[in-house]
Amino acid sequence: MAASYQINVPPIGDVDVYESKQCRRVTLRVGVGGVVRVSVPPFTTPKLIYEFVKSNIDFIKKSKIQLENKRPTHVFTSSEQFSTKKHILKLSPTATDNRFHGKVSAGIIDVVYPSDVKEDDEQLQSFIRRAIAAALKVESRQYIIPRLAALANHHGFSYNKVDLRDMTSRWGSCDTRGRICINIHCMRLPDHLIDYVLLHELCHTIYHDHQSGFWAKMEEVCCGKAKALDKELNKYHTRY
Repeated sequence: MAASYQINVPPIGDVDVYESKQCRRVTLRVGVGGVVRVSVPPFTTPKLIYEFVKSNIDFIKKSKIQLENKRPTHVFTSSEQFSTKKHILKLSPTATDNRFHGKVSAGIIDVVYPSDVKEDDEQLQSFIRRAIAAALKVESRQYIIPRLAALANHHGFSYNKVDLRDMTSRWGSCDTRGRICINIHCMRLPDHLIDYVLLHELCHTIYHDHQSGFWAKMEEVCCGKAKALDKELNKYHTRY
């Protein structure tokens, strides 16, 4: 089975490294969500991998742009009945000042816009996405922060701080100082997969890679279901 871990290569960020006996040379690809994956033969040094990625930065940036352009953009409409866990999106073409207005309160994501603006207008859609992100951040503060603390206490983990962000490709991250960052779009996942993401990052407070020690700990805290949960999570996307 291939060993896996991550390295950080500025300005690309985290790069997934997969080591396999079947791999004869270092190869690179950019996958769904802009995730950069490097496949390497056994015993390839991190320095060589780092230099290989740096030499392909232009290719990586170009590939990410191409993937972003190919990704279908969801269009929010008044007939859709879109909702998060605790909020319902309400679109109202009633603005009288030729501006967009958004408010998150009482379980409603209220977006008001001028009546002459079409629902598929990209500026309106961008505004709607920002309004939904604001609601997800509210929900994340209410749910993810206490849930992370509860899971850490139950399993004996400790961490320094937690940030909530609207991230493009990752559900979460954890640096070597125990600072955890969780994607607010986790709130769009089923509760058991939110727990999986949180436990994943808590395990990274001990193991800073994805090698055997990390997965052994994941199987322990996930009651032997870590690999199955990881496969289920791959069916979801961090964007709409």
